[in-house]
Amino acid sequence: MAEPSDFPPSAAPASSMARFARARLPLWLALLVAVLLLVLLGWQRVAMNRAEAGLAAERQALSQQAEADRRALLNELRAKVEANADETKRQFGMALAWAVRGEMIRNNLDQVDQFFGEIVKLPHTERVVLADASGTVRVSTDRRHLGAALTTLVPVEATLADTVEVRAQAAGPKLLVIPVMGLNSRLGTVVVSYRQPDVLATD
Repeated sequence: MAEPSDFPPSAAPASSMARFARARLPLWLALLVAVLLLVLLGWQRVAMNRAEAGLAAERQALSQQAEADRRALLNELRAKVEANADETKRQFGMALAWAVRGEMIRNNLDQVDQFFGEIVKLPHTERVVLADASGTVRVSTDRRHLGAALTTLVPVEATLADTVEVRAQAAGPKLLVIPVMGLNSRLGTVVVSYRQPDVLATD
């Protein structure tokens, strides 16, 4: 029977080295996997950031396009509303021209003054004047303008209109210009100054 001292003395150290080598292999694998996971997470984060940035840019572009479409639609609707309002004003102007014509032929400017007093009470109406054939203001809702030249109140080209028309100004109110015609000549000109309300305003 062999004694314990008969085993080779190097057997135990060799077995320990083998176990250590086998133990180190999973450690390196774990480190490698950890590094790979970190790299993968890093790339995933970069990809997510890029996707989020792309979505944000797309949302912004869609929002800008929607706002542009909304403004274009509002402008189109506003143009139609203003065109309808202008046509209504022209029809009113033609009726007023006949009424003023009759009173001017009868030299009844007091009645014209009463007409204008009622008209200026209409919403957004600022002033109504009547100038005679020479261009002198004979009737006005603002008494300070009586006797003044019509061209000091409105542009010269507005006084030359031979049909009822609505004139927009770059600054200031709109003008409803109403020529008052007799049988063979022009009796005078009525000008109604008014502000066109923006019925589509969102502010």
